[in-house]
Parts: sequence; C-alpha cells; structure tokens
Amino acid sequence: MLALALGAAAVLRLAALVPWSLFGLGALYAGTLRGDALDGWAIAYGTGLLLAAELAYAAIGRDTRLRAERQVVLRSAAAVAAACAASLLAGLLVVAVAGLQVGAGLPLAAAGAAAAVGLLLAFARLARR
Repeated sequence: MLALALGAAAVLRLAALVPWSLFGLGALYAGTLRGDALDGWAIAYGTGLLLAAELAYAAIGRDTRLRAERQVVLRSAAAVAAACAASLLAGLLVVAVAGLQVGAGLPLAAAGAAAAVGLLLAFARLARR
C-alpha cells in the first residue's frame, strides 16, 4: 500500500507524500527485524529507499513540456548512481564496524557518533548541490 502511495505521489506530483511513504516503508522493514543479529539486507533496503526517493522527486520535478539534453540526463543519472554507491559503501562500513566485538567503551562510542554526524553532514552537502 505504501509503495502504491509512493507511485501515486510521483504520478500526481505530490511531493509532500514522498517522505511519508518512504518513512512508512522503512518502518515496515524495521518492524520485521530482530534485535539479536545484524541484517545485511538493511544496506540494500536503505539504498533502495534512497533510489526510490531520487526517482520519485525526479518524476515530480520533470516538466514534460521541456526536453532535457542528453548530457544533463547522463549527469543526473551519474549523480544518482554515485549517491547509491556511497550509500552502499557507508552501509557496508556501518555493518562491518557494528559486527566487530570490541569493548572500547566511551571513546569508541564518541568516535562513532562523530563519524555518523560527519556522514550526515557530507550527505547534506551533497544534497545541497
């Protein structure tokens, strides 16, 4: 149902519906997870949500009266592919670090929090471009 809402948001150009449908899809997936083990598929699922968001917003922002130049379309596709690749790499890094059995305590937790904030700032900077 939420995937249909995402498709309807793209077709009907309802940008406000995109984040809510993606949030719902993510929440449904999170509800299927058990807390005792790492789920490697979460990386692919998160990247899929990113790709769905990019494609939905591209469909909403597309003006059918204008024809985009081939170079612009290729650059846009390359940017989306790069964002998805970065998402996969970041997810692999997080899962790899989370799978380590290291008892480091507060310093490692602070370093992890700083890395997470840095990653969010890097994505925000990329999104702003």
